[in-house]
Amino acid sequence: MFLTPAPLDATAGLILEEKFLKIQKEDAKLVKYKVGLGGEVLVNENQNEVHSLELMYLPSAPVVAKLDLLKKAGTRFGILIQNKSAPKYKGVSSNCRILEKPNVEIGTKGFGNSVWKILMVDYTEVYLSL
Repeated sequence: MFLTPAPLDATAGLILEEKFLKIQKEDAKLVKYKVGLGGEVLVNENQNEVHSLELMYLPSAPVVAKLDLLKKAGTRFGILIQNKSAPKYKGVSSNCRILEKPNVEIGTKGFGNSVWKILMVDYTEVYLSL
C-alpha cells in the first residue's frame, strides 16, 4: 500500500509466477570492525535503516501510471507492506521515493514486465506471531 496523499493499493498487477517483491538493506554490512596493533578491536554498528524495494508488475497493472507520476513529480511518499500468510510480516517507511523507472521492453509478446525500484529511507520491519 502506497501512502501518497491518498492511500493506494498497489497489489493489483503484481507478478505472481515468481518473486514479485524484494526488500534489501542498501548497506548490507551491519557490523564493521578494525583490529589495532595491540589487539584492541573497534566495533562500529550500522544504524542505517535505508532499504530498497523492488516491485515487479505486469505492464498493464493500473498502478504503473501512478508510479510514473510519482517518479516524474519527485514526490516522497509512505509505504506499508504486510501479508496475511505465515509468517506474518509488516514493514513501513514514511520517507520513500522512486529510484528507478523500468526500461521499456517490447517484444513479440508485447511489453515486458516492469521492475520498479523504490528507496525507503526509514524502513522498519517486524515479524508477527499468530
